[in-house]
Amino acid sequence: MGLFGGDNDKNKFQFGRKGEEKTLYTTVDSETGEITIYEDKGFDTLGRDIKLGTIKPGEKFVPHEGSLLGGLYPDGYSDVFVGENAKYFQSDKGLKELRSQAEKTARLGCEEASDGNTPEACAKRASELIKNGKATTDPTDTAEEVAQANLDNTNIKPVAGTRNKAGSFGDLKYPKDMNGSQDFMMFTLLEYKPKDLLSGDSLGTGERARVGFNKDGGGRKILGTCSLPIQSGIKDTNSADWGENRMNAMQLATAEIALGATEGTDAAGGALDKVANVLGENSGVAKEAIQQFFAGKMTGTTGLFARTKGATINPNLELLFNGPQLRPFSFQFKLSPRNKIEAQEVVRIIRFFKQGMAPIRTEGNLFLLAPHTFQVHFVHAPTSAEHPFIGKMKECALKTFSTDYTPENNYSTLKDGFMASYSITMEFQELEPVYNDDYRDDEDSGFSSFREDPAENAALQNTLPAKIGF
Repeated sequence: MGLFGGDNDKNKFQFGRKGEEKTLYTTVDSETGEITIYEDKGFDTLGRDIKLGTIKPGEKFVPHEGSLLGGLYPDGYSDVFVGENAKYFQSDKGLKELRSQAEKTARLGCEEASDGNTPEACAKRASELIKNGKATTDPTDTAEEVAQANLDNTNIKPVAGTRNKAGSFGDLKYPKDMNGSQDFMMFTLLEYKPKDLLSGDSLGTGERARVGFNKDGGGRKILGTCSLPIQSGIKDTNSADWGENRMNAMQLATAEIALGATEGTDAAGGALDKVANVLGENSGVAKEAIQQFFAGKMTGTTGLFARTKGATINPNLELLFNGPQLRPFSFQFKLSPRNKIEAQEVVRIIRFFKQGMAPIRTEGNLFLLAPHTFQVHFVHAPTSAEHPFIGKMKECALKTFSTDYTPENNYSTLKDGFMASYSITMEFQELEPVYNDDYRDDEDSGFSSFREDPAENAALQNTLPAKIGF
């Protein structure tokens, strides 16, 4: 166990109310972070400094009181700080100042402990020691390493008033008397969670688990749900990005040689031989075509070979896969409340989506957090499971939400002022693409098969499931 600080000029500081300042210094236990505060004294105490008390991480100040002869021979907190000055000492402001001075002492002590310790790492270790009673940062870490660690450990908190507690949006439904035989859509509101950048042995991002309509969160915080009857116009569009790609003989030859070069001298030599053999088989035509090609490059003109020969170099046009695309979804619902209770529910539903999709401010207003996200399910009521004959959806962001307060093209309200009818339109987009392996036969769906014949069920095991999937 060692101590940082002590009775030297660089650790001393003035503390107290204006006109009543005392010269103090601190020591900090390098293992526990306990702060001990002293008043620097001289001849009136025979050269001995006065111990004022201690502060342990996360705890209050504990004063040190000396003997009953303290008035004649000062040796404790009450002999030094009295009245308003004592109140200031133990105020939040005063204790914050003392902790700050102790952190400075710990930082300087860390820097002096070894020539290899960096100021940035020592500053972080001192902060950890005073706050937590334990320092975990390597004192030799560079400024860049400390900055990255600070970024990784940054706890960005939403501003007060943010609705982000589990279940805080409630469980809403329209109509209020929806019976158990009616299929419906359930919108589950989730706290947004970024994906892991590296997942296991994979060099890509991790996979988001789908949240179940039965509130099986899959490790996610469910903020609320909204159930609405399935409307017309339910559709999905699966897309992949394919694009034209051209690579003529000159480019193919160059690529072949370049790829050979990356694999070694022998491979490069083989690529050159291959290109030479191909050109040899078409030597006359190839020579002229190459001459025309490079002549056009040098002069900045195009189509020389086409003008002189009525031909062009084969571009080897091919459609190649560029990447997946994220699926969009659009839903529209007309909500016509029949009474005040149902009207209140409709208003809450509109707020559910509006507040759920709103960006989240943070403390200090420095950052914005991503809005909450949605998991959408089509529920087959008779089996209480996801509908097997409508496509599933992955976790989605609500990109637009539109409310029409006069969908009948006239202003009409109920007795209590609620609109007689509302129309809402939602535009969602999935957070990640759909992949081939997503079409797994999900045994948990409750739809192993609708076939009653065991032989038919067995035969289905070797074919595609009779379910849409995604």
